Parts: sequence; C-alpha cells; structure tokens
Amino acid sequence: MRTLITNVEIITPGKTINNSSVLIRDGKIEAVYTDGIAPLIAVDEYVDGEGMYLSAGFIDLHVHGGGGHDFMDATEEAFIGGLETHLKHGTTSCVPTTLTAEMEELGDAFAAYRRVKASAKATELPDLLGMHLEGPYISAEMAGAQDLEYMKLPSDGSWKDIIRMAEGALKIWTVAPELEGAAEMCASLKDSGIIFSAGHSSARYSDVVAAIESGYTMATHLYSSMSTIIREQGHRVLGLLEASLLHDEICVEVIADGIHLPIPLLQLIYKTKGKDRMVLVTDAMRGAGMPDGDYLLGSLTRGQLVQVFDGIAHMPDGISFAGSVATTDRLVRVMTKQAGLPLHEVVTMLTVNPARELGIADRKGRISAGYDADLVLFDDDINVHGVWRGGRRLV
Repeated sequence: MRTLITNVEIITPGKTINNSSVLIRDGKIEAVYTDGIAPLIAVDEYVDGEGMYLSAGFIDLHVHGGGGHDFMDATEEAFIGGLETHLKHGTTSCVPTTLTAEMEELGDAFAAYRRVKASAKATELPDLLGMHLEGPYISAEMAGAQDLEYMKLPSDGSWKDIIRMAEGALKIWTVAPELEGAAEMCASLKDSGIIFSAGHSSARYSDVVAAIESGYTMATHLYSSMSTIIREQGHRVLGLLEASLLHDEICVEVIADGIHLPIPLLQLIYKTKGKDRMVLVTDAMRGAGMPDGDYLLGSLTRGQLVQVFDGIAHMPDGISFAGSVATTDRLVRVMTKQAGLPLHEVVTMLTVNPARELGIADRKGRISAGYDADLVLFDDDINVHGVWRGGRRLV
C-alpha cells in the first residue's frame, strides 16, 4: 500500500516546510519531498493536504482515559473507547496510565492492556507503548486525587509483585523519591527499561539529587502535587519543583491545558527548561471528549467522583483539579495560540521528546524516511483533519 500526502507544510524539529509531500509505503515513511514538486509515481491513495500542517503523530505519556472510559475499568471496551477518543485528536501513540489502587485492580488493568495490545483491533488504535503506573508509592501529603487507602512504601517489597503482574507492560513509574526504599527500588530496576518519574512527592532538594543518581529521569505533571520551597529553621529548602527546573537530567511533564498552569507559568517553564526538556501530557480522565457532568476518576467500582464543568475536572470541593479533560490537539493550541510558542517547538514536545524519553526516537516522533507513518494533519487553528497510524488513515 502506497500513499502520497501532498501540498502540506510539514513540521520538523527545527522549522516548518511548506509545499511538501510525504510518501508512505507499508506503514513506514518512504520519502519526504520538500522541493515543492510531488513525485510522478504510481500510488494507491493520493491525499491533497490543502496547505495544512502535517506533523508526526502526538505521543501522550500520561493519560487515564476519555470518552467516558477509564483504563482502570480494566476492560477491553474501556481501553478501546478511551483510545479511540484520543486518536480523533491526533494521539497516535500513548502510555495508558493507572491510579493508586489495590493490587488486584492494577493486575486487572495490566491484563486488559495486554489483551488489547495483542488484539486485531490494536492496529486501529493509538500505538500502545507500555503503561504508566502513577503510584502506589507516593506521598500522602501530595496525594491529590489519589486514594490514600492504597498507598505503600517501596521498602515493603511489594513492587516486585507489581513487576511480575505487569509482565513487561510497565514503562513509566511515578514514585515519590523521598519514600523509604525508593532509591533502592529504582537502582534495582535500572536495566529493566522502566522510566522513573518523580511525582506526588514531598521530596526535598537532596532527595531529588539522590533520585537522579539512582536513575530518575522525569518529573510527573510539573507544579501539580509536588513540593516547593519551605523554611526549615529559617533556611529556605528547595523542593521537587525547583530541583526539576534546575537539573537538566530531568525532563518534565507539563499539563498544558491552560487550566492546571496559567499561561505565564507555561512560559516560565519553557524559558527555564527549554523545548527539549519538556513533554506535554493530557493527564486526561474519562471526561475527556465528553459533555460536562459527573464522572468517576479511576475504576467504575472504586473511582472517586469528579465534576466536569467549563472544560475543567474538579474534585467535589470545587477547588482541586482531578486530572484533565484535555486532548493533545488542545495542548498544541494552548501553547501556540495563548503561550505564543513556535509551532515546531510545541510539536517537538509532543513528538520528538516523548519518543526520546521512551527510547524509540529511531522510529517515532519525526517525519523522516524509515520512521513509522504516524501522522496528523491539522489546520491553522489546530483542528485535526486527518490521522494516520502505521500508514493507515483512521480519522
């Protein structure tokens, strides 16, 4: 199967290039033409991009669900429904994310993930790149919308049971680095391919430095549920927030929905970390892609009530956020139209950077020959007009 997408402005890490064409063959990008002249070759499908932008597919490293579904529902229907919702908005790869829960629930979520990934339906969904486990090793002081009942300490050794039940499906693990046994746990798994991200944490600066030394490389949803400067005996002590901004070893997740973080704060993160050390994430819950109303964060049996109104997911107190209802196209829209960042740099935060963190930058995240033909076609207002996954048009 050969497809030619022509008359597009392709987005590269360094710039956008108009009047370009992309040739797809058997699920891969075969060639990219930027000279303004489409090749005269036989193809099975011809797509006129009408001058719109063509980007590599968006990669979401932190997403709990959407379309009325949560991955903690642990059913194939929930995974498929949530993934289909985000596919429509340009997400072509993702890392489905769990919440802190009892071990049986986590095992069920991993099992559902494996079933969907192995199913015939998988090729019609965003590429499943592993799961992101948010907890259960997090700080009670920074629990956010997480359930206190199921929080644990790494020192109890239960993480070994989670590794066994994951059966290789675990890719990112949000762990509060100050907890007893966290550094040892991370060091023990340094060759496993699991990415450790500091989050839901009361860590002090020294804890984060030690975490970096043990192998942490990311920080989960910067500014949300993490420690900041406090005074101890009159002295200012930095927290996870400041350490994450300061250390280049840490790549930071940013929920760029325009709600969790005000626009000046998004601009400050960009100014501090730069385009290469930021990864935009949705942190979306089941209310994403749905009308305002009441939803459960987490599974249908044990989830917490969340109220969605005006595009915001609130805890019942009306003050605290409970994930988001964002989609990846909204992240691009906020960062470009409101924060004023260059489009090619914003797209880098949803393509090149997450692919690099996952260790798959040799096949995903760029429009380049030999790469997976995961692509998103969108207009000046970041409205999605087409999505290809593995060379197949799905939207």
